[in-house]
Amino acid sequence: MTKENLLGEEGKGFLYLMEKLQQERLLVAIGAQTASEVMLEMTIEYVKSREAFGKSISQFQNTQFKIVEMATDIQMGRTFLDQLIAEHIEGKNVVTKVSMAKWRLTENARKIATECMQLHGGYGYMEEYEIARRFRDIQVGAIYAGTNEIMKTIIAKNLGL
Repeated sequence: MTKENLLGEEGKGFLYLMEKLQQERLLVAIGAQTASEVMLEMTIEYVKSREAFGKSISQFQNTQFKIVEMATDIQMGRTFLDQLIAEHIEGKNVVTKVSMAKWRLTENARKIATECMQLHGGYGYMEEYEIARRFRDIQVGAIYAGTNEIMKTIIAKNLGL
């Protein structure tokens, strides 16, 4: 590589990468959160329209409980994430909270993808339904920008463990 193609200072590439790692992890958390919100929304629409035994499956208590549990987890994630974004914008040290958000929200998205796919029944496994693709694609969030195990290691270290 010639100097005219150099971005930044020579030998500082890793430092530049590390400086932006928290933003990358925050973006992964945001992506997981919004995916969870979209999956729940599409599942609510589906259970309202799908009928079994002469009524909408949204009227079954088990379906309602599953939807309520997901909606609650999503709302709690959104509240934490919104506060975290505000702290990041203010320039606060958010390393621990970003690691928490990346870990918890990607795991939450995986759980929600599974529940939503199940509420779609057999259709949930068919590629014609968006939930099947989302279930498949959401898994990688726990891996990139640092695995969730790495997030837990960072959190533990920052808690003084």
